Amino acid sequence: MDNQNNRRKFIKQTSAAAAGISVLPTLSWAGSASLKENGAEDTLKKLSVLNDDRVSALLNGQRSIPGDRWDGGVVNHFELVNTHSTAWFIVRLGSSYVSEYSAYYKSSALEIPIQRALTCLLNVQHADGTIDLHSTNFHSTPDTAFLVNYLSPVYVCLKRMKLSSMKGIVSGLELFFKKAGKCLIIGGVHTPNHRWVVSSALARLYSFFPDQKYLERMEEWLAEGIDMDPDGQYTEHSVSIYSPVCNNMLLTIGRLLDRPELLEIVKRNLAMSLYYMQPGGEVLTDASNRQDSAYTGYINEYYYAYRYFAIKDGNQEFAAVCQLIEQLMPDRISHFMALLLEDKIFENKVPKASNVPDDYFKRFEHSGVFRIRRGETDISIIEQNPTFCSYRKGGSCIAISAAGLCIFWKRTIYS
Repeated sequence: MDNQNNRRKFIKQTSAAAAGISVLPTLSWAGSASLKENGAEDTLKKLSVLNDDRVSALLNGQRSIPGDRWDGGVVNHFELVNTHSTAWFIVRLGSSYVSEYSAYYKSSALEIPIQRALTCLLNVQHADGTIDLHSTNFHSTPDTAFLVNYLSPVYVCLKRMKLSSMKGIVSGLELFFKKAGKCLIIGGVHTPNHRWVVSSALARLYSFFPDQKYLERMEEWLAEGIDMDPDGQYTEHSVSIYSPVCNNMLLTIGRLLDRPELLEIVKRNLAMSLYYMQPGGEVLTDASNRQDSAYTGYINEYYYAYRYFAIKDGNQEFAAVCQLIEQLMPDRISHFMALLLEDKIFENKVPKASNVPDDYFKRFEHSGVFRIRRGETDISIIEQNPTFCSYRKGGSCIAISAAGLCIFWKRTIYS
Protein backbone atom coordinates (compact mmCIF):
# COMPACT_ATOMS: atom_id res chain seq x y z
CA MET A 1 0.00 0.00 0.00
CA ASP A 2 2.87 2.41 0.81
CA ASN A 3 4.46 1.78 -2.58
CA GLN A 4 1.13 2.32 -4.28
CA ASN A 5 0.52 5.56 -2.47
CA ASN A 6 4.06 6.78 -3.10
CA ARG A 7 3.63 6.03 -6.78
CA ARG A 8 0.33 7.92 -6.82
CA LYS A 9 1.92 10.89 -5.10
CA PHE A 10 4.80 10.94 -7.59
CA ILE A 11 2.50 10.76 -10.59
CA LYS A 12 0.31 13.54 -9.26
CA GLN A 13 3.30 15.77 -8.55
CA THR A 14 4.44 15.38 -12.13
CA SER A 15 0.95 16.40 -13.36
CA ALA A 16 0.10 12.91 -14.47
CA ALA A 17 -2.72 10.68 -13.30
CA ALA A 18 -2.84 8.86 -10.04
CA ALA A 19 -2.77 5.15 -10.74
CA GLY A 20 -2.20 1.77 -9.11
CA ILE A 21 -3.48 -1.66 -8.24
CA SER A 22 -5.65 -2.15 -5.21
CA VAL A 23 -3.97 -4.42 -2.67
CA LEU A 24 -6.73 -4.50 -0.10
CA PRO A 25 -7.60 -8.17 0.32
CA THR A 26 -11.12 -9.36 -0.26
CA LEU A 27 -12.11 -10.74 3.13
CA SER A 28 -15.38 -12.47 3.83
CA TRP A 29 -17.16 -13.08 7.10
CA ALA A 30 -15.56 -16.12 8.68
CA GLY A 31 -18.01 -18.98 8.55
CA SER A 32 -20.89 -16.72 7.62
CA ALA A 33 -23.96 -17.63 5.64
CA SER A 34 -26.15 -14.76 4.49
CA LEU A 35 -25.90 -11.20 5.73
CA LYS A 36 -29.51 -10.42 4.89
CA GLU A 37 -30.69 -10.44 8.48
CA ASN A 38 -27.59 -8.65 9.74
CA GLY A 39 -28.56 -8.42 13.38
CA ALA A 40 -26.22 -7.18 16.09
CA GLU A 41 -25.40 -10.67 17.32
CA ASP A 42 -24.47 -11.85 13.84
CA THR A 43 -22.26 -8.83 13.21
CA LEU A 44 -20.50 -8.92 16.57
CA LYS A 45 -19.77 -12.63 16.26
CA LYS A 46 -18.00 -12.07 12.97
CA LEU A 47 -16.16 -8.94 14.05
CA SER A 48 -15.04 -10.73 17.20
CA VAL A 49 -13.46 -13.51 15.13
CA LEU A 50 -11.62 -10.94 13.01
CA ASN A 51 -10.45 -8.98 16.05
CA ASP A 52 -9.36 -12.15 17.84
CA ASP A 53 -7.13 -12.97 14.88
CA ARG A 54 -5.06 -9.88 15.70
CA VAL A 55 -4.50 -10.63 19.37
CA SER A 56 -1.50 -12.95 19.04
CA ALA A 57 0.44 -10.52 16.85
CA LEU A 58 -0.43 -7.66 19.18
CA LEU A 59 0.85 -9.54 22.20
CA ASN A 60 4.10 -10.19 20.34
CA GLY A 61 4.43 -6.46 19.76
CA GLN A 62 4.31 -5.58 23.47
CA ARG A 63 7.73 -4.77 24.87
CA SER A 64 9.30 -5.74 28.17
CA ILE A 65 11.75 -3.01 29.25
CA PRO A 66 12.04 -3.39 33.04
CA GLY A 67 12.55 -0.09 34.83
CA ASP A 68 11.80 1.98 31.72
CA ARG A 69 8.74 4.17 31.36
CA TRP A 70 8.02 2.43 28.03
CA ASP A 71 7.80 -1.01 29.67
CA GLY A 72 4.54 -2.57 28.47
CA GLY A 73 4.37 -0.32 25.43
CA VAL A 74 3.65 -1.57 21.93
CA VAL A 75 5.65 -1.11 18.74
CA ASN A 76 4.47 0.18 15.38
CA HIS A 77 5.54 -1.04 11.93
CA PHE A 78 8.86 0.78 12.42
CA GLU A 79 9.43 -1.34 15.56
CA LEU A 80 9.22 1.82 17.69
CA VAL A 81 7.30 1.87 20.95
CA ASN A 82 4.74 4.68 20.91
CA THR A 83 1.58 5.94 22.57
CA HIS A 84 -0.82 5.38 19.69
CA SER A 85 0.10 1.73 19.14
CA THR A 86 -0.09 1.20 22.90
CA ALA A 87 -3.55 2.76 23.09
CA TRP A 88 -4.81 0.71 20.14
CA PHE A 89 -3.42 -2.39 21.84
CA ILE A 90 -5.73 -1.63 24.77
CA VAL A 91 -8.65 -1.01 22.41
CA ARG A 92 -8.13 -4.23 20.46
CA LEU A 93 -7.54 -6.50 23.46
CA GLY A 94 -10.22 -4.72 25.45
CA SER A 95 -12.73 -5.24 22.62
CA SER A 96 -12.09 -8.99 22.63
CA TYR A 97 -12.26 -9.07 26.42
CA VAL A 98 -15.70 -7.41 26.59
CA SER A 99 -17.30 -9.25 23.65
CA GLU A 100 -19.18 -12.36 24.70
CA TYR A 101 -18.69 -13.64 21.16
CA SER A 102 -14.90 -13.53 21.46
CA ALA A 103 -12.66 -16.46 22.32
CA TYR A 104 -11.01 -14.06 24.79
CA TYR A 105 -14.20 -13.01 26.56
CA LYS A 106 -13.26 -12.26 30.19
CA SER A 107 -9.95 -14.04 29.55
CA SER A 108 -7.40 -13.64 32.33
CA ALA A 109 -4.71 -14.00 29.63
CA LEU A 110 -5.48 -10.45 28.48
CA GLU A 111 -5.71 -8.76 31.87
CA ILE A 112 -2.00 -8.38 32.63
CA PRO A 113 -1.07 -7.26 29.06
CA ILE A 114 -3.81 -4.61 29.13
CA GLN A 115 -2.71 -3.45 32.58
CA ARG A 116 0.93 -3.23 31.48
CA ALA A 117 0.01 -1.23 28.39
CA LEU A 118 -2.14 1.14 30.44
CA THR A 119 0.64 1.61 32.99
CA CYS A 120 2.96 2.53 30.12
CA LEU A 121 0.41 5.01 28.76
CA LEU A 122 0.15 6.67 32.17
CA ASN A 123 3.94 6.73 32.56
CA VAL A 124 4.48 8.55 29.26
CA GLN A 125 1.56 10.95 29.65
CA HIS A 126 2.99 14.38 30.39
CA ALA A 127 2.21 16.32 33.55
CA ASP A 128 0.01 18.66 31.49
CA GLY A 129 -2.13 15.68 30.46
CA THR A 130 -0.91 15.49 26.86
CA ILE A 131 0.73 12.69 24.92
CA ASP A 132 3.08 12.83 21.93
CA LEU A 133 2.62 11.77 18.33
CA HIS A 134 6.31 11.23 17.72
CA SER A 135 6.19 11.73 13.96
CA THR A 136 4.93 15.32 14.17
CA ASN A 137 3.17 16.51 17.32
CA PHE A 138 4.54 16.84 20.85
CA HIS A 139 2.53 17.73 23.95
CA SER A 140 -0.41 17.46 21.57
CA THR A 141 -3.93 18.23 22.76
CA PRO A 142 -5.69 16.83 19.65
CA ASP A 143 -3.68 13.60 19.69
CA THR A 144 -4.59 13.21 23.35
CA ALA A 145 -8.22 13.76 22.37
CA PHE A 146 -8.02 11.04 19.74
CA LEU A 147 -6.82 8.59 22.40
CA VAL A 148 -9.62 9.59 24.78
CA ASN A 149 -12.13 8.89 22.02
CA TYR A 150 -10.57 5.54 21.11
CA LEU A 151 -10.31 4.30 24.70
CA SER A 152 -13.69 5.52 25.95
CA PRO A 153 -15.92 2.76 24.50
CA VAL A 154 -13.72 0.07 26.05
CA TYR A 155 -13.86 1.90 29.37
CA VAL A 156 -17.67 2.09 29.20
CA CYS A 157 -17.95 -1.63 28.46
CA LEU A 158 -15.46 -2.64 31.17
CA LYS A 159 -17.11 -0.47 33.79
CA ARG A 160 -20.51 -1.91 32.89
CA MET A 161 -19.18 -5.45 33.49
CA LYS A 162 -18.23 -4.65 37.13
CA LEU A 163 -15.49 -7.28 37.30
CA SER A 164 -13.19 -7.15 40.31
CA SER A 165 -10.31 -8.34 38.14
CA MET A 166 -10.61 -5.22 35.98
CA LYS A 167 -10.99 -2.60 38.71
CA GLY A 168 -7.36 -1.56 38.36
CA ILE A 169 -7.73 -1.08 34.61
CA VAL A 170 -10.98 0.86 34.99
CA SER A 171 -9.42 3.17 37.59
CA GLY A 172 -6.29 3.51 35.43
CA LEU A 173 -8.35 4.62 32.45
CA GLU A 174 -10.16 7.11 34.66
CA LEU A 175 -6.81 8.52 35.77
CA PHE A 176 -5.68 8.86 32.14
CA PHE A 177 -8.93 10.63 31.22
CA LYS A 178 -8.82 13.04 34.15
CA LYS A 179 -5.20 13.95 33.41
CA ALA A 180 -6.09 14.40 29.73
CA GLY A 181 -8.89 16.74 30.75
CA LYS A 182 -6.30 19.28 31.93
CA CYS A 183 -5.08 19.87 28.39
CA LEU A 184 -8.45 19.46 26.71
CA ILE A 185 -9.94 22.45 28.52
CA ILE A 186 -7.11 24.83 27.54
CA GLY A 187 -5.24 23.36 24.56
CA GLY A 188 -5.45 24.32 20.91
CA VAL A 189 -5.69 22.36 17.68
CA HIS A 190 -3.81 21.96 14.41
CA THR A 191 -6.48 21.32 11.78
CA PRO A 192 -10.23 21.93 11.36
CA ASN A 193 -11.33 18.38 12.25
CA HIS A 194 -9.38 18.54 15.53
CA ARG A 195 -12.01 20.90 16.94
CA TRP A 196 -14.59 18.13 16.75
CA VAL A 197 -12.15 15.48 17.98
CA VAL A 198 -11.42 17.59 21.06
CA SER A 199 -15.11 18.43 21.49
CA SER A 200 -16.03 14.75 21.34
CA ALA A 201 -13.38 13.93 23.94
CA LEU A 202 -14.76 16.69 26.17
CA ALA A 203 -18.27 15.27 25.74
CA ARG A 204 -16.89 11.89 26.76
CA LEU A 205 -15.27 13.33 29.89
CA TYR A 206 -18.44 15.21 30.79
CA SER A 207 -20.44 11.98 30.51
CA PHE A 208 -17.95 10.24 32.84
CA PHE A 209 -17.22 13.06 35.28
CA PRO A 210 -19.94 15.77 35.01
CA ASP A 211 -17.78 18.87 35.39
CA GLN A 212 -19.09 22.04 33.80
CA LYS A 213 -15.63 23.08 32.62
CA TYR A 214 -15.64 20.26 30.06
CA LEU A 215 -18.97 21.39 28.70
CA GLU A 216 -17.95 25.06 28.60
CA ARG A 217 -14.79 24.34 26.58
CA MET A 218 -16.72 22.15 24.16
CA GLU A 219 -19.26 24.94 23.64
CA GLU A 220 -16.43 27.33 22.76
CA TRP A 221 -15.36 25.05 19.92
CA LEU A 222 -18.89 24.43 18.69
CA ALA A 223 -19.56 28.18 18.71
CA GLU A 224 -17.15 28.50 15.77
CA GLY A 225 -19.76 26.72 13.63
CA ILE A 226 -19.48 23.42 11.82
CA ASP A 227 -17.30 23.76 8.71
CA MET A 228 -19.70 22.13 6.27
CA ASP A 229 -20.52 23.55 2.85
CA PRO A 230 -23.99 23.44 1.22
CA ASP A 231 -23.00 20.22 -0.58
CA GLY A 232 -22.58 18.46 2.76
CA GLN A 233 -18.79 18.32 2.68
CA TYR A 234 -16.37 19.41 5.40
CA THR A 235 -13.64 22.01 4.82
CA GLU A 236 -10.82 19.51 4.38
CA HIS A 237 -12.65 17.54 1.65
CA SER A 238 -10.81 14.50 3.01
CA VAL A 239 -13.27 11.85 1.93
CA SER A 240 -11.36 8.79 3.10
CA ILE A 241 -9.92 10.10 6.40
CA TYR A 242 -11.21 13.26 8.03
CA SER A 243 -14.80 13.41 6.81
CA PRO A 244 -15.58 10.14 8.60
CA VAL A 245 -13.59 11.37 11.61
CA CYS A 246 -15.80 14.48 11.78
CA ASN A 247 -18.90 12.29 11.41
CA ASN A 248 -17.92 9.94 14.21
CA MET A 249 -17.01 12.76 16.58
CA LEU A 250 -20.10 14.87 15.94
CA LEU A 251 -22.25 11.74 16.23
CA THR A 252 -20.68 11.02 19.62
CA ILE A 253 -21.44 14.52 20.88
CA GLY A 254 -24.94 14.40 19.47
CA ARG A 255 -25.92 11.14 21.08
CA LEU A 256 -24.19 11.71 24.44
CA LEU A 257 -25.47 15.25 24.97
CA ASP A 258 -28.74 15.10 23.02
CA ARG A 259 -27.73 17.53 20.27
CA PRO A 260 -29.98 16.59 17.33
CA GLU A 261 -28.61 19.44 15.22
CA LEU A 262 -25.21 17.73 15.19
CA LEU A 263 -26.78 14.44 14.17
CA GLU A 264 -28.37 16.23 11.21
CA ILE A 265 -24.93 17.51 10.16
CA VAL A 266 -23.62 13.95 10.11
CA LYS A 267 -26.57 12.70 8.08
CA ARG A 268 -25.99 15.41 5.47
CA ASN A 269 -22.44 14.22 4.93
CA LEU A 270 -23.48 10.57 4.83
CA ALA A 271 -26.13 11.36 2.20
CA MET A 272 -23.57 13.20 0.08
CA SER A 273 -20.93 10.50 0.50
CA LEU A 274 -23.23 7.96 -1.16
CA TYR A 275 -22.29 9.73 -4.40
CA TYR A 276 -18.55 9.72 -3.75
CA MET A 277 -18.48 5.92 -3.74
CA GLN A 278 -16.85 4.18 -6.67
CA PRO A 279 -17.17 0.55 -7.78
CA GLY A 280 -15.64 -1.81 -5.25
CA GLY A 281 -16.15 0.42 -2.25
CA GLU A 282 -13.50 3.00 -3.07
CA VAL A 283 -14.19 6.70 -2.56
CA LEU A 284 -13.10 9.61 -4.74
CA THR A 285 -10.13 11.24 -2.98
CA ASP A 286 -8.82 13.49 -5.78
CA ALA A 287 -10.46 16.64 -4.41
CA SER A 288 -9.04 16.22 -0.90
CA ASN A 289 -7.04 19.02 0.73
CA ARG A 290 -5.25 16.57 3.01
CA GLN A 291 -2.80 13.70 2.79
CA ASP A 292 -5.31 11.29 1.24
CA SER A 293 -5.45 13.35 -1.96
CA ALA A 294 -5.41 10.91 -4.91
CA TYR A 295 -4.65 7.99 -2.60
CA THR A 296 -6.66 4.79 -2.57
CA GLY A 297 -9.33 5.18 0.07
CA TYR A 298 -12.38 3.12 0.97
CA ILE A 299 -15.80 3.69 2.50
CA ASN A 300 -15.12 1.53 5.58
CA GLU A 301 -14.46 4.37 8.05
CA TYR A 302 -18.04 5.56 7.57
CA TYR A 303 -19.40 2.23 8.80
CA TYR A 304 -20.20 3.28 12.39
CA ALA A 305 -22.20 6.34 11.35
CA TYR A 306 -23.98 4.60 8.47
CA ARG A 307 -25.00 1.74 10.74
CA TYR A 308 -26.17 4.10 13.49
CA PHE A 309 -28.48 6.06 11.19
CA ALA A 310 -29.57 3.02 9.21
CA ILE A 311 -31.01 1.71 12.48
CA LYS A 312 -32.17 5.02 13.95
CA ASP A 313 -33.93 6.26 10.79
CA GLY A 314 -34.65 2.97 9.03
CA ASN A 315 -32.52 4.20 6.12
CA GLN A 316 -32.22 1.39 3.58
CA GLU A 317 -29.55 3.09 1.45
CA PHE A 318 -27.36 3.51 4.51
CA ALA A 319 -28.02 -0.15 5.29
CA ALA A 320 -26.82 -1.01 1.77
CA VAL A 321 -23.51 0.73 2.44
CA CYS A 322 -23.12 -1.25 5.67
CA GLN A 323 -23.81 -4.47 3.80
CA LEU A 324 -21.26 -3.62 1.12
CA ILE A 325 -18.59 -2.89 3.73
CA GLU A 326 -19.36 -6.06 5.67
CA GLN A 327 -19.15 -8.19 2.54
CA LEU A 328 -16.03 -6.67 1.00
CA MET A 329 -13.81 -5.34 3.80
CA PRO A 330 -14.92 -6.64 7.21
CA ASP A 331 -11.39 -6.68 8.61
CA ARG A 332 -11.35 -2.91 8.23
CA ILE A 333 -14.26 -2.39 10.62
CA SER A 334 -13.33 -4.71 13.49
CA HIS A 335 -11.96 -1.66 15.37
CA PHE A 336 -15.56 -0.45 15.73
CA MET A 337 -16.43 -3.40 17.97
CA ALA A 338 -16.34 -1.55 21.29
CA LEU A 339 -18.45 1.29 19.84
CA LEU A 340 -21.07 -1.23 18.72
CA LEU A 341 -21.02 -2.90 22.14
CA GLU A 342 -21.18 0.40 24.01
CA ASP A 343 -24.44 1.75 22.56
CA LYS A 344 -27.67 -0.19 23.00
CA ILE A 345 -29.00 1.08 19.67
CA PHE A 346 -26.76 -1.43 17.90
CA GLU A 347 -28.65 -4.31 19.50
CA ASN A 348 -31.32 -3.61 16.89
CA LYS A 349 -31.19 -5.06 13.41
CA VAL A 350 -30.18 -2.97 10.46
CA PRO A 351 -33.20 -2.54 8.13
CA LYS A 352 -33.37 -4.46 4.89
CA ALA A 353 -30.85 -2.97 2.49
CA SER A 354 -31.91 -1.36 -0.76
CA ASN A 355 -29.05 -0.42 -3.11
CA VAL A 356 -26.08 1.92 -3.09
CA PRO A 357 -26.85 4.59 -5.73
CA ASP A 358 -25.16 3.69 -9.02
CA ASP A 359 -27.13 5.58 -11.68
CA TYR A 360 -26.81 9.35 -11.37
CA PHE A 361 -25.28 12.63 -12.47
CA LYS A 362 -24.32 14.85 -9.53
CA ARG A 363 -22.53 18.16 -9.35
CA PHE A 364 -21.00 19.21 -6.03
CA GLU A 365 -20.50 22.86 -6.79
CA HIS A 366 -18.67 23.84 -3.62
CA SER A 367 -16.24 20.93 -3.89
CA GLY A 368 -15.72 21.40 -7.62
CA VAL A 369 -16.65 17.79 -8.34
CA PHE A 370 -18.88 16.16 -10.96
CA ARG A 371 -19.84 12.53 -10.34
CA ILE A 372 -21.42 10.26 -12.94
CA ARG A 373 -22.34 6.61 -12.37
CA ARG A 374 -23.95 4.16 -14.73
CA GLY A 375 -23.54 0.86 -12.94
CA GLU A 376 -19.91 -0.20 -13.25
CA THR A 377 -19.13 2.82 -15.39
CA ASP A 378 -17.82 5.62 -13.18
CA ILE A 379 -16.70 9.11 -14.25
CA SER A 380 -15.30 11.89 -12.07
CA ILE A 381 -14.48 15.43 -13.16
CA ILE A 382 -12.60 17.58 -10.65
CA GLU A 383 -12.20 21.31 -11.15
CA GLN A 384 -8.82 22.98 -10.55
CA ASN A 385 -7.06 19.67 -10.01
CA PRO A 386 -3.97 18.15 -11.72
CA THR A 387 -5.95 15.00 -12.53
CA PHE A 388 -9.20 16.52 -13.73
CA CYS A 389 -10.92 13.46 -15.15
CA SER A 390 -11.05 9.77 -14.36
CA TYR A 391 -13.06 7.07 -16.12
CA ARG A 392 -13.66 3.52 -14.92
CA LYS A 393 -15.34 0.59 -16.51
CA GLY A 394 -15.14 -2.56 -14.46
CA GLY A 395 -11.46 -3.13 -13.76
CA SER A 396 -10.20 -0.76 -16.46
CA CYS A 397 -9.39 2.83 -15.54
CA ILE A 398 -8.26 5.94 -17.39
CA ALA A 399 -7.14 9.22 -15.80
CA ILE A 400 -6.41 12.45 -17.67
CA SER A 401 -4.14 15.12 -16.22
CA ALA A 402 -3.97 18.88 -16.76
CA ALA A 403 -0.85 18.29 -18.84
CA GLY A 404 -2.90 16.22 -21.25
CA LEU A 405 -1.28 12.99 -20.11
CA CYS A 406 -3.55 9.96 -20.14
CA ILE A 407 -2.82 6.95 -17.93
CA PHE A 408 -4.54 3.59 -18.35
CA TRP A 409 -4.41 0.88 -15.70
CA LYS A 410 -6.11 -2.26 -14.55
CA ARG A 411 -7.20 -2.64 -10.96
CA THR A 412 -8.87 -5.27 -8.82
CA ILE A 413 -12.55 -4.54 -8.34
CA TYR A 414 -14.46 -6.35 -5.61
CA SER A 415 -17.16 -8.64 -6.84
